[in-house]
Amino acid sequence: RKKVRGKNLNAEQIVAVMRERVRGGGIKEFKLEQVEGWKAGEDENIDGEMYQTGLAAYKAQTIFGEKTVQAKALIKEGKVVKWIYAKTGMEIR
Repeated sequence: RKKVRGKNLNAEQIVAVMRERVRGGGIKEFKLEQVEGWKAGEDENIDGEMYQTGLAAYKAQTIFGEKTVQAKALIKEGKVVKWIYAKTGMEIR
């Protein structure tokens, strides 16, 4: 059984806290205007910690041209605590 302490957000709330975090400049990699889609993800155990997750798909310029990149928000106690690349798990600053 999974136990998640603190407040668990529903899908709408997950999307809302992600949007708020990006709008507030909580991440430098992408801006609100670049995001094409938002969605709530599954609860995940990352490095022994349980998080709620959400995904933001955004357009990014890469050396291979414009690509859609998936950023994953790790959410704890109703707040985004970290962003990682969905594919690699590396932290986005």
